[in-house]
Amino acid sequence: MCRFAQSPGARREALRRCDQFAGEQADRFLCPSAVEKGESSVGKEVRVVFRPAGRGVRVPQGVTVAAAANLAGVALEQVCGGKGTCGKCKVRLLSGSLGPVTEAERRHLTPEERASGVRLACQATLLEDATVEVAWAAVAGAVSILVDGVLEPVALDPPVRKDVLQVPPATLDDPLAHYAALQRALPGADDLSPGVAALRALPEALREGSGRVTAVRWGKRLLAVEPGDTSQVLLGFACDIGTTTVVGYLLDLRTGERLGVASTLNPQTRFGDDVVSRVEMAGRDAAGLEALRSVIVDAINELIGQAAGQAGVAREQVYALAVVGNTAMHHLFLGLNPISLGHSPYVPVVADPLELRAWDVGLRAHPEARLLVLPNIAGFVGADTVGVLLATRLLQSDQVRLAIDIGTNGEMALGTRVRMLACSTAAGPAFEGAQLSHGMRAAAGAIDHVDLRGEEIVVHSIGRGKLRGICGSGVVDAIAALRQLEVIDTTGRLASPDLLAPEVRRVLAHRLVPHAQGGAFVLAPAEQTATGVPVLLTQRDIRQIQLAKGAIRAGIEIMMKELAVAPEQVAGVALAGAFGNYIRPESALAIGLMPRFPKAEVTPVGNAAGAGAQMALLSREAWREAARIAAQVEYLELSLRKDFPQVFMEAMMF
Repeated sequence: MCRFAQSPGARREALRRCDQFAGEQADRFLCPSAVEKGESSVGKEVRVVFRPAGRGVRVPQGVTVAAAANLAGVALEQVCGGKGTCGKCKVRLLSGSLGPVTEAERRHLTPEERASGVRLACQATLLEDATVEVAWAAVAGAVSILVDGVLEPVALDPPVRKDVLQVPPATLDDPLAHYAALQRALPGADDLSPGVAALRALPEALREGSGRVTAVRWGKRLLAVEPGDTSQVLLGFACDIGTTTVVGYLLDLRTGERLGVASTLNPQTRFGDDVVSRVEMAGRDAAGLEALRSVIVDAINELIGQAAGQAGVAREQVYALAVVGNTAMHHLFLGLNPISLGHSPYVPVVADPLELRAWDVGLRAHPEARLLVLPNIAGFVGADTVGVLLATRLLQSDQVRLAIDIGTNGEMALGTRVRMLACSTAAGPAFEGAQLSHGMRAAAGAIDHVDLRGEEIVVHSIGRGKLRGICGSGVVDAIAALRQLEVIDTTGRLASPDLLAPEVRRVLAHRLVPHAQGGAFVLAPAEQTATGVPVLLTQRDIRQIQLAKGAIRAGIEIMMKELAVAPEQVAGVALAGAFGNYIRPESALAIGLMPRFPKAEVTPVGNAAGAGAQMALLSREAWREAARIAAQVEYLELSLRKDFPQVFMEAMMF
């Protein structure tokens, strides 16, 4: 496997490969009309400058603005992976010329926007030197990333340990080799296997420490020998690779204390917000897979450096790492072709727990550091779900419990220690603001909550600036509030103003406006927004949420049916992930995201997947438990259920 980003030179090589990938694949980034006409002009180059970032890049003529932005390091919102279906990557042409407007742009852009030079970056092609302004809403910028999660106490027993030894010097009477002398000083080390790096470091460590050294062991493997007593510094790094965000935790493995936390947007989002887009890209050719692999490895290395900087330590002091992620993220991180996940029977390359040399996958820690990769359950239920179940201890419960992790995908598990089922639904993008007309991630300017004051709708946003859109928790609140006022009926249809109750009509009738997507409700008027465009909840947006919540609800109900569990038998519900942490449980129940469980306590558990990764790093028993979870949990393939269509249709109702 290629090792990128392990030195400044290697990082430059990784960037060169990404540039090479974009150049080699330039025809893929031409607008549809250009592809049909065979208008690739890869031989001629044009220069494009992006404002306000001020970054410029030279690219082949005919390449899309989005492809050029990727090469320039300008991260755009490309929810649909550049297919022209989401309309999120709006840019404005300031100078130069672009290719003809496509049908996708006619669908997503108003005549006024097109007249003012607004285009979709994934559709507009560069014909000559140009300057392009990137709208704030199109930038994949800083988002609110959930880092905290329920971290159950574990008996500290990390897979790496340090032993402080006093190794006597060799004498003519006892001319023992250095390593043999170390083995003699270390009880139970007869079958210890040394690495070459440890043997190379041994003589100098003995001299520098005057015979006093610290042996670093991983099971039966001697990883390193350090001069003197370094036993007070034993570090590990746990990472949760989400489809949208990546979070890393630096841990003191002696005490379990968290020393540093760092997070970032998953850089793979530039190739598409959803898993399917990335799986398709990786399966298309080796360059696509390598581009996806190298950017996520680089991102994790950045997080290791940031967390180490917070703690005032060097990354080379990290000897143990652990990673969780859904099956697709797991494969892309390891450089495994995930194409089998995209076709029936949707099997992964590997589901087993893995112990690897971190350096071999490109991670920059101690050169001999080891990496734990938690196991997958199935093609669409990955190590992140194992982490959630490990952190919430659902599989140790005698009572029926439910865990729901809604990220870019929706994964659920239901059962007891006797039997546990898990399933997955493609529900997350809508809840993360994708697929919605004014949807956005949870970032500054996003409406994150909506409240009722009598019949009036009151919105709350992230930050203190003007409004820019609405994120998932805000959409759920808004629909719950409008459903309570009967502005939305049980089928999800927006009511006509004349059918509203008199008091509701008096206060809200002016907010119901005509719209090309079947009508809309004005959540915020134009004067309250940063874009000068009102934030709307359209009829199509409501349908998207119905599809997403219907899939989640149907998955839960089918698992209950399979286990013969009634709602009153469910003792607890754990809502995991950022969406689960910020959504109001009462709003989730109001829109029917899940059944009403009369005896269950609904508890947000935060980033439980990341908590599970930390537990596996702190405790060998927790690591073994992760393997047991993956082996014991039964995957329920919803597409094979004949009752799924009917249950799904009923679950879409409010």
